[in-house]
Amino acid sequence: MLRRLSTAARRVAEPAEVSAAEVLLMVEAYGAVLNRYGILLNRVVKSGTMTVKNSSDLHSRHTAGPVPGVIAVLGLAAFLAVLDGTAVTASLQTLAAAFGGELSLLVWVTSAYLMAAGTSLPLVGWASDRFGGRAVFLTGLAAFVAGSALSGLAWSAPVLIAARVVQGLGGGLLEPAAMAVAAALAPRNAVGKVMSRFSLVINIAPIVGPLVGTVLGDAGWWRWIFLLNLPIGLVILVTALRWVPAAAGAGGSGGAAPDLRGMALLTPGFVGLLLALNRWGAGAAGGQVLLLGLAGCLLLAGYVGHALRMSGTPVLDLRLLRSGPFRAALLAMCTVGVLMYTQLTVLPLVVEERFGITGLARSLLTVSLGVGLLLSMARAGGLSDSWGPRRLVVGGGIGTALGFGVFALVASSWPLWAAMLLFVLIGLAFGCVAAPTFASVYRTLQPEQAAQGTTAMFMAVQAFAAVGATVTGVVAGAGPELPVRPLFLGLAVVAAIAALLGSRLPGPPSAAESVPS
Repeated sequence: MLRRLSTAARRVAEPAEVSAAEVLLMVEAYGAVLNRYGILLNRVVKSGTMTVKNSSDLHSRHTAGPVPGVIAVLGLAAFLAVLDGTAVTASLQTLAAAFGGELSLLVWVTSAYLMAAGTSLPLVGWASDRFGGRAVFLTGLAAFVAGSALSGLAWSAPVLIAARVVQGLGGGLLEPAAMAVAAALAPRNAVGKVMSRFSLVINIAPIVGPLVGTVLGDAGWWRWIFLLNLPIGLVILVTALRWVPAAAGAGGSGGAAPDLRGMALLTPGFVGLLLALNRWGAGAAGGQVLLLGLAGCLLLAGYVGHALRMSGTPVLDLRLLRSGPFRAALLAMCTVGVLMYTQLTVLPLVVEERFGITGLARSLLTVSLGVGLLLSMARAGGLSDSWGPRRLVVGGGIGTALGFGVFALVASSWPLWAAMLLFVLIGLAFGCVAAPTFASVYRTLQPEQAAQGTTAMFMAVQAFAAVGATVTGVVAGAGPELPVRPLFLGLAVVAAIAALLGSRLPGPPSAAESVPS
């Protein structure tokens, strides 16, 4: 691992073009954890190479504004997207009350966003190579702001869900493009420092988001959860148009064409299965559920055949699953998606139903989880380089499973402050699962496969985060009371599966991997 890091460091220090994968290796060297789920943010990596011009060249010829100011604007954009996602998820009960709908329907406000963001993700690298990182960033920001406006003006739950699709398509472009442009503009000897600050900003958002969502929702201002993005987004848009250089993140190579046929099969197929699950939970007719499920299965089967026959690079390369350690890592990231978004969806409901607390305090368990995640993620990346991901993921998975088990069996009757402490501990353990698993892609695949591997992992997280939110909606809507014990025992089982999968990940790095060349 360190050999690759040292090579990337030398490349970043040279006045040449630097690939996105090499920039991300530099990020890892500083232990930056750059994703809302505690995963290393690899969204700027795609199938192929997206090049970013050296920052000194960009600054001398193109930059209209100060580099620190430009990077701050880009960081604010990424923060805004994460903040919105966590604020909305924490406010699903409020939205259900506002529209007079069941929670099982309103969870699609979150699921639709996640699936849309996962759909636009594979386009980032190709579009950045063809049109430039600045153009992709501005397009993502414009779509995100437009989706926010439509969401804030929605008059029904279906309209809100459709608006969230627009917002998700923008959000899927926004965060990775912001990261790529920031990496391109950062002084060549400060890429890691800039990325670390990005990680701090992004990972604070899941703590602040539930508070914002709860305050606005309980005040009857739920529309402002979305409309708040408009003035901030427009300021970012105007500033970016003025300051961000046109050449930022542009490789000019055009890149390989995206796998549009694969995208047209994969996303609708997965959504079909989620809809079947959702309608089954809502008590829909068996024929409707069967039709949706069958359509989803047929589309996914079509994708499998397409991906295995395709001579180029499919949107999700199933051939990577031939590697046992990568297969384990991908499945572990599926559990991460389920665990994270199930918690974000259900914890406000638990506080309200089990502890009888409403208002701002309803988000306290979610915030406690976020604090634990933030603390552990700051160290998990570095420890993974020294110890290997296996120990961390196994230990973190076991700790997370034990925490959920304790809450399911006894802690739901504890005072709120004790439950908050427990969820800080759960966050500490859970943070040791996500980041090391994601980082393991660089040891489980060949270097030329790492880009596809990181994309596959992130898509898995997005898809199974939608599964977690959908299942939570089905379970919560199944009866008059939230079934806390079976729900958290189920989460404990999922966390235990993550620990079991972690045992298949690489151990401590060998001497060849540990000694820089």
